[in-house]
Amino acid sequence: MKITPIKSYYPVKFKSYNLKSENQILDKQVLVKRKIISQNQDINSFLDNISKKIFPDDNISYKTFANYLKSGYISLSSNAYADLNNPQSAVALKLNPLKSSFENCFYLEKYLQKGQGIGLNFSEFDNPVSEIKKINSFFCFRSPYLNRPSAGIALLDIYNKNILDFITLKDNSDYKNWCFDLSVIMDDKFLSLADNNSTITLSNGKKIPAREIYNTLLNSMLKKGEPGIIFSNDKNYLTDPCAACALKQGESFTLGQINLSKFINSSSFDYIKLKDASNILNKALKRIDNNSYISILGYQELLDKLNLKYASPEALQLTSQIIKTIKSAGAKVALSPAGTISRFLKTTPSIEPKKDVDYISQINTISTVQNLIEGQISTTIHLEKNADITDIDKIIRYAKQKNLKGITVFKS
Repeated sequence: MKITPIKSYYPVKFKSYNLKSENQILDKQVLVKRKIISQNQDINSFLDNISKKIFPDDNISYKTFANYLKSGYISLSSNAYADLNNPQSAVALKLNPLKSSFENCFYLEKYLQKGQGIGLNFSEFDNPVSEIKKINSFFCFRSPYLNRPSAGIALLDIYNKNILDFITLKDNSDYKNWCFDLSVIMDDKFLSLADNNSTITLSNGKKIPAREIYNTLLNSMLKKGEPGIIFSNDKNYLTDPCAACALKQGESFTLGQINLSKFINSSSFDYIKLKDASNILNKALKRIDNNSYISILGYQELLDKLNLKYASPEALQLTSQIIKTIKSAGAKVALSPAGTISRFLKTTPSIEPKKDVDYISQINTISTVQNLIEGQISTTIHLEKNADITDIDKIIRYAKQKNLKGITVFKS
């Protein structure tokens, strides 16, 4: 199937909304559950007010942005809806290893209050596993008292002296007791060292076979779906909890979403409307946070509507053109799961496939996008019930070969 642009005219026209009636396109209850709006608030009025706050001096942009929001073509993140003064989705922080756990938790409290996801690297701590446990307990203790509980990611360099304890940290744990995901930072040399049965030197000078670490990692990923892997040569690498962005110390970012499933007319994809939507979303994001990215949702729904197979040549061609169109609006792109907003827009999350897609197809799709964007892509490879460590090993190697920034697997 050849995907070609269709004609679209400016200004983009939408159905008119009666602000006294409920919007059936969006699932208001998603924001109600997050305590962003009340049950008796009208969602159209809420989005109108958000738009006015962003564009108080630009009536045309305000109306265009509001119409795109109410029509479900685009969205801000739930954090931005909750507080335009603190719209950031996540922040990356470097804790001081010389300070007490109490001091570090006190430092993190202000970010918890903002509801931001928090990325932390523990590679410089003398006892990283102990510190992770303490900070995780603090997060879990605070979560019930917050309107927007924060998720976290704990990172550790694969050459750290406590790497084996880190890898197996959740092996016998109940996920209900965790607010942190775990990921190891794997450099370009490690897989070759493991393949050659080489001995590596850990941060404390101890020597250990690289294969022992790798086998422990494979078994833990098979058992618990963690840790994930970040491919980087920087042992102090920082990212957000979804690994959608590499960040500097103290750096945060704000996300906006585009619902791709909406840009279809007569079985064709409307690139002109996509660029118009990307323009107004990027303009709005820059007004609330200069370090902002656009993410995409509704990818699988889009393919279903166009009768395209996931990762087919036609689908990958369409994907490339979509990303190039968004970027032509001057926007930076990073892909997070955005589960809350995908439910709000009643569509499929990110570029996640249906669970019966093979890992090669999924990685090929991720790679197509990754090679075109500034940010990263958060995605999970879903394994078959009979998968073993050989399957996970193949996934890791293929992901590395296709230049992915990271990989996470999960066995049903």
